[in-house]
Amino acid sequence: RNAPRAVHLIVGIGLAGWLFRIWAVLVYRPTWRTGAADCYTLAGDALYHHGQANLLADHFRYLNPNIHLATGELVDSAGDPPLFAAYLAGWSKIGFDGVTDHRLAATFWGFVLVVAIGLFTRRLAGNVAGAAAAVLAAVHPLLWINDLMLLSEGMYQPFVVLMFWAAYEWIREPTRRRIVLVGIAIALATMIRAEALSLYGFMVLPLVWWGARTLDTREKVRQTLLCGIAGLMLMSPWLVYNNLRFEKPVTISAVTGTVMIAGACDGAWTGESLGYWVNCFDDELIAELEEALPGSWPDDEADRVVYDESVIDEFNREQALEYYQDNWQRFPKVALARMGRSLEVYRVSHTLRMQYTVEGRWEEPSTVGLGLYYALAPFTVVGGLLMRRRGQRLTPLLSMWPMIMFASAITFGLTRYRVPIDIAMIVMASVALSW
Repeated sequence: RNAPRAVHLIVGIGLAGWLFRIWAVLVYRPTWRTGAADCYTLAGDALYHHGQANLLADHFRYLNPNIHLATGELVDSAGDPPLFAAYLAGWSKIGFDGVTDHRLAATFWGFVLVVAIGLFTRRLAGNVAGAAAAVLAAVHPLLWINDLMLLSEGMYQPFVVLMFWAAYEWIREPTRRRIVLVGIAIALATMIRAEALSLYGFMVLPLVWWGARTLDTREKVRQTLLCGIAGLMLMSPWLVYNNLRFEKPVTISAVTGTVMIAGACDGAWTGESLGYWVNCFDDELIAELEEALPGSWPDDEADRVVYDESVIDEFNREQALEYYQDNWQRFPKVALARMGRSLEVYRVSHTLRMQYTVEGRWEEPSTVGLGLYYALAPFTVVGGLLMRRRGQRLTPLLSMWPMIMFASAITFGLTRYRVPIDIAMIVMASVALSW
C-alpha cells in the first residue's frame, strides 16, 4: 500500500525541483547580455553548446560555433560528445532556439535526475531513503546549477543514476542481458561526458571479476566482452562519423589536447593555481603555433587561417605531452593537487573563488553547495557501512571516485567534474539518513 504513495511522493518532489529550476532560470538568474553580476551571461562551454545546437538544427552537422561566430565559416567540430547538443538542437528545430529557451529545456534533466535518484535509492534502501535522495537532489546547488548554466553535466547527471541502476540490477541477477544494459548505460553517459568511458575499467572489471562468485572464468570473460561490445556498437556511429570528417584520428572528442594544454604550463603547476587550469598560450607557445600552422593566430583576425580541429588538437596534445615529459618529476605533486581540488581538500578558497569569478557559477550557490558537500561526507561513510553490513556491494557507487580522480589527474581539478561523486554521495547519505 505504501509503494504507490512513495512513488507519487518522489515524482512530486521531482516536479517541485523542476519548478524551482524554472524559477531560477526566469527570476533568480535570468539571461542577460551585458554581464550583470546577478544574471546569466552565455560564455565558455555553454556558449559552445548553445551555438552548436543551433547550427546542428540548421545544417544537420556538428560544427564549431565559435569559429562561425568569429568568421562565418562552417567548420566541423567535435568539441564535446554529441548527445547534449542533439537534445538542444531538437528544441531549436521547433523554434525554441534562444538562450533562455535552451536553459529551460535543460531544466527537464533536473526533473529526471530527482525522480531517477529517488526511485533508484528507494529500490536500494526503501521508501524513506528514496524520498531523502530525491529531496537532496532537488535542492543541492552543485546539481541544479548545471541546468541553469546550460552545461552538459545537467543532462549527464540522470545518466549517472542510470549506470548505477543497471549495475545493481546486474548484481541482483548477473546475466548476459543485464551486463549488455550496463555497457549501453555507460556508452550513453560517455556520449555526454567523455570521462565516463573509463568506467568500463573502473566499474565493469571489478564488478564482473571480483564479486560475481556464481560465474566461472569463461563466463566472466564473455560478459566483460559483451559489455564492451555493446557500448562500442552504440558509440560507433559517432566514432565513424568523426573519422570520416577529420584529417587526424578522433574518438569521442577532438579537443583532448586542448583540455590537456590548459593544465600544461608553469602557471598550472606552481603557485596559487597549482592543480587548476590557466591560459597556457603565452607568446612562446603562440609563436610555435604560428610556425607549425601559419595564420592560426594572426595579428589581424581577417588574416586568420582556419585549420581542421583535429590538426589543432594534435599540436596542443604534442605540446602538452612535451611539457609533461620535461617536468615528469613534478607530476605526482601536480596530480595530487588536481585531485585535491576536485575533492575540495586542497586550496578550497581559491577553487571556490574561481568558480564565481572565472567560471561564472555565482557565489551563493557555490558556497552553499560546498557546505552541503562537506555536510554529506560523514553520512556518506555511514551509509556505505550500512550497505556493506546489509550485504550490498558498493562497487558501482565507489567507482565514481577513481573515475573522477583519473580525469582530474590528467587534466585539472574542477568542482563540476565531481558531479558523479556528488550523486553517489547523495545515494549513500540517504541510506544513512533513513536509518
